[in-house]
Amino acid sequence: MLYETFEKIYALEKQGKEITKLNVGEPDWRPPANVIQVVCDALRKGKDKYSSSAGVYELREKLAELHGCNAKNIVITTGSKWGIYALLSLHMRAGDNTIVLSPHWTAYDLICKQLGGQTKIVDLKMENKFAIDFNKLESAIDSNTKFIILNSPCNPTSKAWSEGEEQEVISIARKKGIIVLVDDAYRDLCFDARKERKFEDNLFIVNTFSKTFGMTGWRVGYVVVPEDIAKRLTSLNNITTTNVPVFLQLAAIKALEQKTKVAAKARVVCKKRAELASNILNKKLTFSKPDAGFYIFPKLPVETINFVNKLLDSGVAVVPGAAFGNYNQHIRISLSVDEKKLRLALEKIAELL
Repeated sequence: MLYETFEKIYALEKQGKEITKLNVGEPDWRPPANVIQVVCDALRKGKDKYSSSAGVYELREKLAELHGCNAKNIVITTGSKWGIYALLSLHMRAGDNTIVLSPHWTAYDLICKQLGGQTKIVDLKMENKFAIDFNKLESAIDSNTKFIILNSPCNPTSKAWSEGEEQEVISIARKKGIIVLVDDAYRDLCFDARKERKFEDNLFIVNTFSKTFGMTGWRVGYVVVPEDIAKRLTSLNNITTTNVPVFLQLAAIKALEQKTKVAAKARVVCKKRAELASNILNKKLTFSKPDAGFYIFPKLPVETINFVNKLLDSGVAVVPGAAFGNYNQHIRISLSVDEKKLRLALEKIAELL
């Protein structure tokens, strides 16, 4: 449903209709100018040939410093989505399952299904601020469970679980002998500024340069995994994606040099937009206050699909909550346009309720 929404919007835009796209999980800020300049300079210098399928060593070394591990634990991937797909593909077989805390990003379901497995959903309640039910989580684990996916902060709720809650998930997985795959795409956007996640044996870390640095179309991601898994993933890269373009990896090195500053600026923007959304919508909609990022996931007092279609007809796009699990009464609103457009779009949502 998420991707069908995108296609419908593209079709309307081709017809000349102007749409404010609050459906897209893409920040509107640009990469830093000096990061773009690195790409231009690297291309002029001929840095456009093949490289190691594990990634440029200098980039891997800098990422290893962040995560408290060795460069041998780092593999650069074509976006974090490929990192997730590749890691699941190395472990899941037909009949296996991965446990997902829901609401959740729909790609987890689609990847597991593509691999012949399934997701086992642990539904969380907005009324409980999407707190993790650890008894329910542990009960969902069976002999075919390979992973628990932990996406914190979460797409679509912008819920960031506490360090204690995250460690409880990791402890349950360790006790059961399974892996926690952490999707940290939005971690830098936590309003309370989390520390870098450190490497642990039963923890596969997946991250991306897309959200923090506004580099979504660049497709630069990475994973932090045990060395034997890194070798297997490098071999898989070698026969599939080969490598992320060298000039983009060099730009990622420059991005890391200013990560603290860029992330802090992004957090300010996200928090300001979340406050704007709350001020406009809190009298009409119920939602859990976001801890990070640029999503809110309100519950509607009206039928969702009709409302989403009516809103789209008025020029504003959002995503039905059913795209993220058993949340048919919800919608995901992405606060990822400039303040003027965002205010008008949010007022339109309030007006139509």
